[in-house]
Amino acid sequence: MPNISDCSVMLFPWDAKKPRVSEIVEAAKLAEDLGFYSVTLPTHMTMPPGWLFTDFKTRELLDARVIVPAIAAATSRIKIGFNSLLPPLLPPYEWAKYLSTLDVMSDGRVIFGAAEGWWEEDFAAVGVNRKYRASMFNEQLEVITSLWTREKTTFEGRHYQLKDITMEPKPVQKPYPPIWIGGSAKSIYRAARYGECIVAFWPDENAAQNEWIPKLKEEGEKWGTDPKLCAFSFVYVAKDEKDYKSQLPKLRLAVSFEDESIDPSDVTISGSPERCAQRIRSLADAGVWHFVLEFQFHGLEPVSFGMAQMEAFARDVVPLL
Repeated sequence: MPNISDCSVMLFPWDAKKPRVSEIVEAAKLAEDLGFYSVTLPTHMTMPPGWLFTDFKTRELLDARVIVPAIAAATSRIKIGFNSLLPPLLPPYEWAKYLSTLDVMSDGRVIFGAAEGWWEEDFAAVGVNRKYRASMFNEQLEVITSLWTREKTTFEGRHYQLKDITMEPKPVQKPYPPIWIGGSAKSIYRAARYGECIVAFWPDENAAQNEWIPKLKEEGEKWGTDPKLCAFSFVYVAKDEKDYKSQLPKLRLAVSFEDESIDPSDVTISGSPERCAQRIRSLADAGVWHFVLEFQFHGLEPVSFGMAQMEAFARDVVPLL
């Protein structure tokens, strides 16, 4: 049966009020104390123009690459990392060096979460053509893993060229930190080739069992790997039915990323503690290997709200698993 160690927490470099590194670090320390597997942060150059970000009262955005080392220094056991970095935005050597150094600093606790990216402003901010992000992403993964595992790397690609390049130190984790690929079903082949898992947005039980798992198995057979399904989900542990109904508007907004007709009760871990536990069990039975949970409605609520929800989850939901 799933337990709290099968769940990770997503934190944010933004906040409903004003983002403060000290508060984010405190949330990470709480996650460690409660027994969660990891804390991860998204990494963006700019704030997104749409989705639930239109309701944000502040546009302040901290650099997650600065926050995660602070979390590493303040914790000792919990895995740390990103969900997700956007490799096309910077050269692959920079990512390889940064993540390797972070893995050394944290005694081998890094998770390399990576995704293509989706809004134009992120790419425009660094002068990268968004049109080529898929092929750039593939080359990035090839170069980064090579730099981590080989004495010298030579690569001749469409976007990146390296000749006899060395990189030290290598990561503590061997052959390298686990790679969690964020994205839709079109990224399953990346997860199978390079990753430990694919992190999918709120799959329901039917999609997990009949779509994601078979495709992951098929692609894994091509590469001789065993990629897993990790489910990203919004969480709200309600005190009672009235409390749950008061949060439904935010839950609907949260899952309306691509489809506004989605019923949040079908795809979120929300409601009474019993319902939250039942949802996790049923998703695990459908093949979900790990859960990335976020307790702040993607930053619509402040860190303090998320910390209270993390405690409610550990206190009221986990014993029912």
